Amino acid sequence: MTLQHYCAMGDSITDPSNQLVKKWYHDWLKDWWQPNQVSLLAVSGATINADYASMAQSCRLIPADCDRLTIYGGINDFGMSQPLGQLGNSDNVTFYGALDQLLRRVLQAHPQMAVYFVSHVKIGHDFFPTTNQLGLQQAAYEEAIAAVTAAYSVPHLSLYRSWLNFADPVMAAQYSIDSLHPNDAGQLVIAHMIDEFVQTH
Repeated sequence: MTLQHYCAMGDSITDPSNQLVKKWYHDWLKDWWQPNQVSLLAVSGATINADYASMAQSCRLIPADCDRLTIYGGINDFGMSQPLGQLGNSDNVTFYGALDQLLRRVLQAHPQMAVYFVSHVKIGHDFFPTTNQLGLQQAAYEEAIAAVTAAYSVPHLSLYRSWLNFADPVMAAQYSIDSLHPNDAGQLVIAHMIDEFVQTH
């Protein structure tokens, strides 16, 4: 079946205005999937919750005819020390609550759209510290993503649990710019991972 409209939502890992790399993961996906149209809803620094360029709010901008959506987010909520909350929250202040809002709004507004959530690889400490100002590590936010996506039956590609690991200095040097942002090689690897995941879910 022909893919009509692919939408990529995200932060600096998705936002091409950063000019961090020459070719982004969604550029590769566009080449492989050949959708009739591509929309990017990505802002560098975006969080899921209400702090900055909230994805729980910007999801309202998803075009009505979008038939495949990837949401690549959550790392800034960790790095910017957003309150975590707990499963069952539905506010826009905690990470659990805002992620609940995001997925609920997306699924209600676009019931026929295929939705995939991508969480970032395990990062090093060059860009964000290993522990944020709340005393939380990336794993806590990863756990939240796994729980909320499961509650909504949204397929979750956990790059955090993949072989790609920016906390490994050797791997970070090969695939990242600063142990957080993927370089060109990292973008291509991530594109392959997303493509394989989408084709099998």
